[in-house]
Amino acid sequence: MKISSTNLLPELPPDTKPLQHQISGHFYGNPKTKFGILQRCSTGVVLKPFINEVRGECEWHFYNDAFSDQAPENFYALRPFLAAPLGIYQYNEINYLVLENIVQKFVHPCIADIKIGRITYDFQASKEDIEKCHRRYPPLNEVGFQLLGWQNYNSRTNLYDYHDKTCGRSLTKEEIIYAIAHFYGAPRSDHRKIVRLVLERLTILEHIMTKQQGLVFICSSLLIVYEGENDNEINLSSEPKFDIRVIDLCKVFKVEQYVDRTGLDDNFLYGLRSYMNYLRRLLDDTFVYVPIDKLNCINQ
Repeated sequence: MKISSTNLLPELPPDTKPLQHQISGHFYGNPKTKFGILQRCSTGVVLKPFINEVRGECEWHFYNDAFSDQAPENFYALRPFLAAPLGIYQYNEINYLVLENIVQKFVHPCIADIKIGRITYDFQASKEDIEKCHRRYPPLNEVGFQLLGWQNYNSRTNLYDYHDKTCGRSLTKEEIIYAIAHFYGAPRSDHRKIVRLVLERLTILEHIMTKQQGLVFICSSLLIVYEGENDNEINLSSEPKFDIRVIDLCKVFKVEQYVDRTGLDDNFLYGLRSYMNYLRRLLDDTFVYVPIDKLNCINQ
């Protein structure tokens, strides 16, 4: 692999740049990995590097299986919730998984990355690794999901209000509801219209995931995107544009690979249903948004 001598960063492949509107995951130039998610300048497609070769291969095989002509019905049903795989690209001995860019069709994308599941370690994790996962976000065992990052478009400033995983993991289980409401527009706009649509879509995903028997989804995320509009563009009669995909599929395993299978069968479903219950609370007429200091944003 070729590293730039001036800033010790990996050389970008031709016709690429760091992914626009990335809110979580490996960022290009990260002090630890250096490599990060990119996009092609000409087409916008996403290039996800195999930072860990084994996990990268696992993710590629999952996409291959899901989009194969011989894919079983449960995989076929999941396709609308996956980014379309577009192949493997290699540059300077680094493999990149090429994927559809879900965000590209939005003008002012509001994006949230929600890591789903109480269990975030794989079957090879040591006792120390498991304990570290538990310490990282203590409410996870009850809440079932983590807010890894989100951004909102602020039409007044023409900037994005951004929150990272540090903010998300600082929230108590009582405060999470206000962070979720904030992502969907509270308190500046009525959040219920987009929340209702997202909940309807997640209900379909819930039904599909109940049929993914024998597979364990570890550290996968929901990527939720909706169009943030300028105040003078809002059309109360139109349906908001939005999309939902399941991403980060490098840790999808067969359940028999685990010795201790406690909580595995419903790991993804538990987190998904928990998030859906929070959305139902937002739709309740008794819900009142309460601003909290932890949500003071970083403008981008």
